[in-house]
Amino acid sequence: MNIKQASEQSGVSAPNIRFYEKEGLLTPARRQGNDYRDYTAGDVRTLKLIRMLRMLDVPLPTIRAVLHGEQPLQQALQAQQTVLEQQAAQLAAAMQFCADLARQAPQTDTLDVDACLTRMESPAPQQGFFSGWLQDYCTLAQVQHQKHFFFIPQGSINTPQEFTAALQAYAEEKEMQFTLTKEGMYPEFLLDGIAYKAYRNPGKYRDEICCDALHPEQLDTGLPPQREKLLHILRIAVPPVCTFAAILAAGWVVTGGAGWLWLAVLASAGVLLGRCFEKWL
Repeated sequence: MNIKQASEQSGVSAPNIRFYEKEGLLTPARRQGNDYRDYTAGDVRTLKLIRMLRMLDVPLPTIRAVLHGEQPLQQALQAQQTVLEQQAAQLAAAMQFCADLARQAPQTDTLDVDACLTRMESPAPQQGFFSGWLQDYCTLAQVQHQKHFFFIPQGSINTPQEFTAALQAYAEEKEMQFTLTKEGMYPEFLLDGIAYKAYRNPGKYRDEICCDALHPEQLDTGLPPQREKLLHILRIAVPPVCTFAAILAAGWVVTGGAGWLWLAVLASAGVLLGRCFEKWL
């Protein structure tokens, strides 16, 4: 068969077939008389094998060694698996870095490029299973705080000017950049580049200021969806479980028995309900 037919049957383009021949991966027979290439079914199978290995990003020298019998195919695939795993780890680290940096709403003229390059060139050592989950839990908690947070100001809030002063004081305390975009009793502002709208929640003794991100959908954790969903569940469940364990342990030490079991159950249930209401509200 000619090169066009070989290309159609193998799925490899004619220019690539010529390139593979030049690189010594394929040596088709020549027809007597016109010296045209004459591809066989075996050549087509070889082209399909080359195509498969190239789709796995196996380098040409390795493919050549496999085709010439200088390296077993199994060994080549195992080596390529190691390479791909390393690349996957690098890509995962790059994705996480992008997500972490994007959450900070960086600006071109203020970004600490030196710190970013230092982190990228000297990445932290790979963490264990539990430390990785802990870091992801902290990441989720940070993003949730960016979406909604509250604080208690120093004094009462009765005017838009007092509201603005309270927000400025909070930003200065947290060493964050504050920019007011709309003054009022429902002010809008930027905090480290993230847009918020605030409102006052009057209390019996002191006011509380609640701040909601105007675009919470833009604040992404960068975590896989299933992992993030499980961490949301853990964020609700962990406090009541810890409360239950602490009260039960204290009661066991004091009474020497399980007399405080119902108190522990009630307390942990109360904490769980509080976390659920916090999630829903």
